[in-house]
Amino acid sequence: MNKLTTDQEQALKDQLHHYPHQLKHPVRWGDIDMLGHVNNTNYFRYCEEGRVHFFTDSEIRGVAGQEKLGFVVAYIDCKFKFPVTYPDNLIIATKVEKISDDRFTLSQIIYSENHQKIAAKSESIIVSFSHERQSKINLPSRALTLLANELARAG
Repeated sequence: MNKLTTDQEQALKDQLHHYPHQLKHPVRWGDIDMLGHVNNTNYFRYCEEGRVHFFTDSEIRGVAGQEKLGFVVAYIDCKFKFPVTYPDNLIIATKVEKISDDRFTLSQIIYSENHQKIAAKSESIIVSFSHERQSKINLPSRALTLLANELARAG
Protein backbone atom coordinates (compact mmCIF):
# COMPACT_ATOMS: atom_id res chain seq x y z
CA MET A 1 0.00 0.00 0.00
CA ASN A 2 1.44 3.33 -1.04
CA LYS A 3 1.34 6.30 1.28
CA LEU A 4 -1.16 8.96 0.25
CA THR A 5 0.18 12.22 -1.16
CA THR A 6 -0.94 15.53 0.34
CA ASP A 7 -3.37 16.06 -2.58
CA GLN A 8 -4.79 12.56 -2.13
CA GLU A 9 -5.23 13.12 1.60
CA GLN A 10 -7.10 16.36 0.87
CA ALA A 11 -9.34 14.64 -1.68
CA LEU A 12 -10.10 11.96 0.92
CA LYS A 13 -10.96 14.59 3.54
CA ASP A 14 -13.23 16.39 1.06
CA GLN A 15 -15.18 13.21 0.32
CA LEU A 16 -15.45 12.03 3.91
CA HIS A 17 -15.84 15.19 5.99
CA HIS A 18 -19.65 14.87 6.22
CA TYR A 19 -19.27 11.40 7.74
CA PRO A 20 -18.16 11.87 11.38
CA HIS A 21 -17.79 8.15 12.16
CA GLN A 22 -14.97 6.49 10.24
CA LEU A 23 -13.43 3.08 10.58
CA LYS A 24 -10.39 1.86 8.64
CA HIS A 25 -10.73 -1.77 7.60
CA PRO A 26 -8.31 -3.91 5.58
CA VAL A 27 -9.52 -5.99 2.69
CA ARG A 28 -8.69 -9.55 3.71
CA TRP A 29 -7.68 -12.26 1.28
CA GLY A 30 -10.78 -14.22 2.35
CA ASP A 31 -13.01 -11.31 1.23
CA ILE A 32 -12.12 -12.01 -2.40
CA ASP A 33 -14.28 -14.25 -4.59
CA MET A 34 -13.25 -16.42 -7.53
CA LEU A 35 -13.44 -13.42 -9.87
CA GLY A 36 -10.66 -11.71 -7.90
CA HIS A 37 -12.67 -8.91 -6.27
CA VAL A 38 -14.45 -8.40 -2.96
CA ASN A 39 -17.60 -10.51 -2.90
CA ASN A 40 -20.74 -8.36 -2.73
CA THR A 41 -21.88 -9.95 0.54
CA ASN A 42 -18.79 -8.58 2.25
CA TYR A 43 -19.94 -5.01 1.65
CA PHE A 44 -22.87 -5.70 3.96
CA ARG A 45 -20.42 -7.00 6.56
CA TYR A 46 -18.32 -3.85 6.14
CA CYS A 47 -21.47 -1.78 6.70
CA GLU A 48 -22.20 -3.82 9.82
CA GLU A 49 -18.69 -3.06 11.12
CA GLY A 50 -19.34 0.62 10.45
CA ARG A 51 -22.71 0.50 12.26
CA VAL A 52 -21.17 -1.19 15.30
CA HIS A 53 -18.45 1.48 15.33
CA PHE A 54 -21.14 4.19 15.04
CA PHE A 55 -23.18 2.75 17.95
CA THR A 56 -20.13 2.79 20.21
CA ASP A 57 -18.52 6.01 18.95
CA SER A 58 -21.77 8.01 19.11
CA GLU A 59 -22.60 6.70 22.61
CA ILE A 60 -26.04 5.51 21.41
CA ARG A 61 -25.08 2.00 22.53
CA GLY A 62 -24.81 3.21 26.14
CA VAL A 63 -28.20 4.91 25.99
CA ALA A 64 -29.74 1.78 24.52
CA GLY A 65 -28.35 -0.32 27.37
CA GLN A 66 -29.64 2.09 30.03
CA GLU A 67 -33.05 2.28 28.40
CA LYS A 68 -33.23 -1.50 27.82
CA LEU A 69 -33.84 -1.19 24.12
CA GLY A 70 -32.21 -2.64 21.08
CA PHE A 71 -31.97 -1.85 17.43
CA VAL A 72 -32.82 -3.91 14.38
CA VAL A 73 -31.97 -3.26 10.77
CA ALA A 74 -35.31 -2.93 8.99
CA TYR A 75 -33.85 -2.08 5.58
CA ILE A 76 -30.45 -1.93 3.93
CA ASP A 77 -29.25 -1.35 0.39
CA CYS A 78 -25.86 -1.11 -1.21
CA LYS A 79 -24.87 0.49 -4.50
CA PHE A 80 -21.61 -0.89 -5.83
CA LYS A 81 -19.48 1.63 -7.74
CA PHE A 82 -16.49 -0.49 -8.81
CA PRO A 83 -14.83 -3.78 -7.80
CA VAL A 84 -12.39 -3.63 -4.89
CA THR A 85 -9.47 -6.06 -4.95
CA TYR A 86 -6.87 -7.33 -2.50
CA PRO A 87 -4.81 -5.70 -1.06
CA ASP A 88 -6.56 -2.48 -0.12
CA ASN A 89 -7.68 -0.56 2.92
CA LEU A 90 -11.24 0.67 3.14
CA ILE A 91 -12.65 3.52 5.13
CA ILE A 92 -16.18 2.76 6.26
CA ALA A 93 -17.77 6.12 6.95
CA THR A 94 -21.14 6.52 8.67
CA LYS A 95 -23.51 9.37 9.41
CA VAL A 96 -27.08 9.90 10.56
CA GLU A 97 -29.22 10.93 7.61
CA LYS A 98 -32.75 11.10 9.06
CA ILE A 99 -34.55 10.66 12.40
CA SER A 100 -38.14 9.59 13.17
CA ASP A 101 -39.89 8.74 16.44
CA ASP A 102 -39.04 5.04 16.33
CA ARG A 103 -36.21 4.82 13.77
CA PHE A 104 -33.31 6.53 12.11
CA THR A 105 -31.54 6.27 8.79
CA LEU A 106 -27.79 5.78 8.46
CA SER A 107 -25.88 6.66 5.33
CA GLN A 108 -22.56 4.93 4.74
CA ILE A 109 -19.82 5.05 2.17
CA ILE A 110 -17.03 2.57 1.64
CA TYR A 111 -13.95 4.37 0.39
CA SER A 112 -11.01 2.58 -1.25
CA GLU A 113 -7.62 3.99 -0.32
CA ASN A 114 -5.93 2.33 -3.30
CA HIS A 115 -8.35 3.85 -5.80
CA GLN A 116 -8.99 7.03 -3.77
CA LYS A 117 -12.68 6.96 -4.48
CA ILE A 118 -15.95 5.63 -3.15
CA ALA A 119 -16.39 1.92 -3.86
CA ALA A 120 -19.93 1.58 -2.50
CA LYS A 121 -22.76 3.55 -0.88
CA SER A 122 -25.27 2.16 1.55
CA GLU A 123 -28.37 3.29 3.40
CA SER A 124 -29.99 1.48 6.29
CA ILE A 125 -33.04 2.07 8.43
CA ILE A 126 -32.54 1.19 12.09
CA VAL A 127 -35.65 0.62 14.21
CA SER A 128 -35.78 0.95 17.99
CA PHE A 129 -36.89 -2.39 19.43
CA SER A 130 -38.02 -3.65 22.84
CA HIS A 131 -36.74 -7.18 23.39
CA GLU A 132 -39.03 -7.47 26.41
CA ARG A 133 -42.18 -6.68 24.40
CA GLN A 134 -40.84 -8.06 21.10
CA SER A 135 -42.01 -4.98 19.23
CA LYS A 136 -40.77 -1.67 17.96
CA ILE A 137 -40.89 1.25 20.37
CA ASN A 138 -40.30 4.97 20.18
CA LEU A 139 -36.79 6.18 20.78
CA PRO A 140 -36.34 7.67 24.26
CA SER A 141 -35.68 11.41 24.44
CA ARG A 142 -32.00 10.88 25.33
CA ALA A 143 -31.52 8.81 22.18
CA LEU A 144 -33.37 11.36 20.06
CA THR A 145 -31.15 14.14 21.43
CA LEU A 146 -28.01 12.14 20.68
CA LEU A 147 -29.20 11.36 17.17
CA ALA A 148 -30.15 15.01 16.56
CA ASN A 149 -26.61 16.00 17.59
CA GLU A 150 -25.23 13.41 15.16
CA LEU A 151 -27.42 14.75 12.38
CA ALA A 152 -26.09 18.26 13.04
CA ARG A 153 -22.48 16.98 13.04
CA ALA A 154 -22.93 15.52 9.58
CA GLY A 155 -23.94 18.96 8.31
